[in-house]
Amino acid sequence: MNPRYSPLPKGARIYLPDEAARKRQVETRLFDVLSRWGYREIVTPTFEYFDALSHGTDVLLQEHMFTFVDRETGRMLALRADITPQIARIVASRMRDEPKPLRLAYVTNVFRYDEPRIAHYREFSQAGVELIGLDKPEAEVEIIAMTIEGMQALGLQRFQIDVGHLDFFRGLLDELKVDGDRERELRLAVVRKDASTLERLVTEVDPPAHVADAVLALPTLFGDASVLDRAGAFVRNARSERALANLAEMHRLLTIYGLADTVLLDLGEVRGFDYYSGMHFEAYVADFGASIAGGGRYNGMLARFGYDCPAVGFAFDIGRALAVMESQAVAIDLAGPAFFIIDFTPEKTGALSLARRLRDLGASVARDIVSRPLEESLAYARAQRVRRALVIGGSQTAPGSLLDIDLRDGAERTLSLADVLDSPTRYFEELGGNDGA
Repeated sequence: MNPRYSPLPKGARIYLPDEAARKRQVETRLFDVLSRWGYREIVTPTFEYFDALSHGTDVLLQEHMFTFVDRETGRMLALRADITPQIARIVASRMRDEPKPLRLAYVTNVFRYDEPRIAHYREFSQAGVELIGLDKPEAEVEIIAMTIEGMQALGLQRFQIDVGHLDFFRGLLDELKVDGDRERELRLAVVRKDASTLERLVTEVDPPAHVADAVLALPTLFGDASVLDRAGAFVRNARSERALANLAEMHRLLTIYGLADTVLLDLGEVRGFDYYSGMHFEAYVADFGASIAGGGRYNGMLARFGYDCPAVGFAFDIGRALAVMESQAVAIDLAGPAFFIIDFTPEKTGALSLARRLRDLGASVARDIVSRPLEESLAYARAQRVRRALVIGGSQTAPGSLLDIDLRDGAERTLSLADVLDSPTRYFEELGGNDGA
């Protein structure tokens, strides 16, 4: 097989320039939202020793890590499959004495050896936050509000945030007093909203009537705030009551934010049971078969590293966000360089001086180094989405002049090269600001 056409490994992806530009815009828009909420970036290693990464990672996820051997030490290394345990360990070991809460943000890649799914690969990008040191509904509402603002920043329409609370179900399990195998069967039936299986399992366990009614109602306990009143009619244990009170306060705060209409409460959502300690959520968009963001509270995570501290966070799946934006035809500006300098002079002095001057002012400038007719150079510039072509020398311009061609509308004008070098912002709206002249 010709190595130039070798297929990629399963689950890998290449982003060509236009795709990479869209990806970068999504990351930038999301990170702008996180920054406006006061979150500061943290960067973690792509790989670490396996035992360090696995300490805060669930067994199932450990099985999906990419691992390899460190040639120097012989120890097992692994690519990160989840950034949250990394951040939890860093906070526990190096940031525990810093004032709380900590607001940490990231844009990064993670790696998981599993079957690729909808717009989701074995290497995929995430943008998210960890809010550490606050055990209040306000913290959870902050996370959800940022998620909604992130969806809006991406220009997405018809989205919904599904919010659950695992302690509601855990409280019912405490009353059921079932073993691990039966608990997993019950959880699976609730996740699948399999009413017939759920009814059979409850009949076999034969719990008190109010517990049986609550468990059987789980697949139907979703909707607006009225769900909390319906669920409250079944509750007889403190753990479930606290979960409902937490959700009620969250809903009240989301209403103040003006975001409650975007949220659907779902007490029958019990996925993430071994990861989240309480509230958790997923963000969905109509006609897309997977969540594009999710998160929740994971108060036990930092305790695994010897630092018992509450935490909540979320992450966007960048690949899925891109797929949804494409399906909803969300426009993304794919502008190329602001200037393209075409130089027909042998000495190149004017072209190089102009390129340097414009770049010093922050402009993106490319030069046409290939010798070819002007029309071919302009065709190339248009293909690169260049805004202005600046032509120096040749039959089109007199000595000491340049031809400015606006490639958006075809307008042309002749300018003095010396005047442009002296004060570029007088001539090009793309620059703006003070040119220091």
